[in-house]
Amino acid sequence: MFNNIPMKRLLTYVMILGLLPIILVFSYFWTKANKYTEIQDSFLVLADKALSKEKKHALNKIVHQTYREADHFYIDKHLETLDLLESEQETLQKILAKPSFTEDESTKKRLEYLQSSSNKLSFAEGVVQSYPFFQETAESLVHPVEVNAEDIQKILAHIEGKEIGLFKCAPKCPQLIITDFKIERKASQDKNEIFQLTMKLLKREYL
Repeated sequence: MFNNIPMKRLLTYVMILGLLPIILVFSYFWTKANKYTEIQDSFLVLADKALSKEKKHALNKIVHQTYREADHFYIDKHLETLDLLESEQETLQKILAKPSFTEDESTKKRLEYLQSSSNKLSFAEGVVQSYPFFQETAESLVHPVEVNAEDIQKILAHIEGKEIGLFKCAPKCPQLIITDFKIERKASQDKNEIFQLTMKLLKREYL
């Protein structure tokens, strides 16, 4: 049977047969290597998930510890009592206190407005949602207020719970999240821009 096969082809067959065990061994180890890589990749994914979960747990613990002593009435005590447009109020008071001041109803009414509750922050509580470790309360500004750039910094310092510009927050600040914040340029008084502010907050309290 082999006598009819040319010598060159016979040698080729012999070489192929000789390489076959090597190919089979290589294929075996290649398959094993792929399985090992898959196992290694799966392990890395699981390790990454475990690390992310651990980091999230640690972060949640830090947040809980930071806000657990927060004042439930913080908004009432420290946001709704803020005086707005103080510089304009001082200017109007000086004008009205001058002996030479001519009776001007518009000036009096403007000062009365700035000192009244009409231009004070006032929030209304909305939907309260409870979760296993905290509860969230929607807080909406009842009416727009007039503010200047300094007032915006002062308000944000009390909401963010950190120093902004020259303003510091009050102690025991809860976690307040701004969900809506709009300012509209309204007028300019003595080179000071005045804006109309509307906003909504989410107050998160940890149990």
